[in-house]
Amino acid sequence: MDPQLLRNSLKLFVAALLTASIAVWSERVAFLWYPLLAVVIVVDDNDDLTMQAAMARILGTVAGGLVTFLVHTILGGWPGVLVSLLLMVPVLRLFGWQAGLGTAGTLSVMFLMIREHAELNWFYVFHRGLDTALGCAIALLVGLLFWPRSGYDELRQADLALRQRIGAQLERLHRGLQGEARPQPLDPAPLSSALERMELLVSRERGGPRHQRLQASGWERRLRQWQIVVFHWIAWERLLASLPPLGAGEAPLLAGSVDGLRGQLAGASRPTPPRDPIAWRDLARQRGLPVLPLLALAEELRPLHANLGALARSLP
Repeated sequence: MDPQLLRNSLKLFVAALLTASIAVWSERVAFLWYPLLAVVIVVDDNDDLTMQAAMARILGTVAGGLVTFLVHTILGGWPGVLVSLLLMVPVLRLFGWQAGLGTAGTLSVMFLMIREHAELNWFYVFHRGLDTALGCAIALLVGLLFWPRSGYDELRQADLALRQRIGAQLERLHRGLQGEARPQPLDPAPLSSALERMELLVSRERGGPRHQRLQASGWERRLRQWQIVVFHWIAWERLLASLPPLGAGEAPLLAGSVDGLRGQLAGASRPTPPRDPIAWRDLARQRGLPVLPLLALAEELRPLHANLGALARSLP
């Protein structure tokens, strides 16, 4: 069974169980469907979406209930529901509570279940709004209880996967300059996938209950460094692949570049190589190579070298 599916199912079950238990304890069983429906709507498979819309869902639901009541004092039945929905959307957008539109709209339709129009009064609206807000609050608390604890472990795994993939490719490039066959450039898809996974995890932790730990851990800065590394790595390796195969003796600048990147990734912390276009022009003239790709290769090397070193110095 998928562990994520199991966790989401348990989260919904616990939220509904707590809501029903509180309703029985407070003897509010007659309108139990209000908080239960709020639980079903608010509990989200993505915890960060649930947390980001927390107050908006509760306040939007209460505001929608008030709009519905005011309209139903003038209009009843489906015309009242339609007018309520037409007024509800701009009101919730005005206050930035669009996340509560689902429960607020459902609350408006549920007012049709009232047997007599006279029963729709301020007392009824207050208590039904309270029931719905309670369901929202319980869903959010359960979301905190079931918040993924492995977010930082997954970040470390994605980080390690990127370092291992680039490190292994640098080793192959080093052997290629020693006389072995030069490897093909890395497929950008796995690099992008690992980077996207890190972005998703950082975004989720930023909107979660442990956002202060995220700020102190440095993962946001590390993510920006990886974004720079992956961007320049893809460009650097494609430029390198466009050149004819050369040995370390034929192109000491290329060999020094690869060795410098290997050292940075291993934590050697060497200074960023200075711009030296004359040396790269001399290499192009001596080996009959195109000048512009070599100069572009040298420019891509500098941010790649600096950020690989920064990543190695700040290992999580």
